[in-house]
Amino acid sequence: MKTNLLFAIVFALFAQIGNAQVFGIKGGVNFANMSFSSSQMNVSPKSIVGFHFGPVADFKLQESLYFNTGVLYSLKGAKSGSGELTGTDKSNYLEIPLNLAYKFSINETSDFFIQAGPYLAYGLSNKDETDNESTDLFKEGLMKRFDFGLGFGGGVEFGAIVTSLNYELGLANLNDDPTYDGKIKNKVFQISIAYMFGKK
Repeated sequence: MKTNLLFAIVFALFAQIGNAQVFGIKGGVNFANMSFSSSQMNVSPKSIVGFHFGPVADFKLQESLYFNTGVLYSLKGAKSGSGELTGTDKSNYLEIPLNLAYKFSINETSDFFIQAGPYLAYGLSNKDETDNESTDLFKEGLMKRFDFGLGFGGGVEFGAIVTSLNYELGLANLNDDPTYDGKIKNKVFQISIAYMFGKK
């Protein structure tokens, strides 16, 4: 049910992006990690470097207030640091950010903005490499595909070029392993650049 709803939203967003006041292409770097909370094991994961890219759209709601969204392919995960967990986990997501943004004019062609809002994501594939073995935790039913959380950040628009920093705090417990009593959540710091068509 969640999967069908998410793909319905994706379809609707693609239709809206085509009719958006301003639309473009966004890409950038993910510094991804995961939080583990459990009484069973001590886990201190380290970040991995991933990426994100996809179409985005910007809608003006009123003076200085905007809504921006998109459909992004995003790589998240973590690797073992110290503790009992060993290996690297990488997950490919289809993600929808839903942000309200407030823009402050710098000059005639540039704006500074801050933004915040929820995100929805669906796990397309997973690669968990532990003890020289590779497993897709989504297919094995050990990790939930559906993720959601909150994002917040800001950036600067230089005409058609938009640079931004964003932090995503996962709220969904992704753990679906009956042998593990803990919670697993995504957290990602993003550096992005976008080109917005038709904007000068």
